[in-house]
Amino acid sequence: MSQADSPELVPITNADGTPMDLTEMEAMELQSLLEASEIESVVDEVEMLPNLPARLLVAADALERALEIIVEARESGAEGADEGEAAGEEATA
Repeated sequence: MSQADSPELVPITNADGTPMDLTEMEAMELQSLLEASEIESVVDEVEMLPNLPARLLVAADALERALEIIVEARESGAEGADEGEAAGEEATA
């Protein structure tokens, strides 16, 4: 794929439109979440300066859906994680 064919990448943003500052671990977790929803993403980080935040980038046309997924995951928080774990345990039992 040439650069001309590549989609424009934009950072995941906060509600106020500013880029979301994430730790590398948070960015990787969100990247996995988005990939599970078939949204490709890229973690943009400064490896030489680990104290600077990482940014998660997605295609501009996928930004709205990506934000919905992230907000939903954060709202469900630990309760949602517990439910997901319990469902996984039931499926393997």
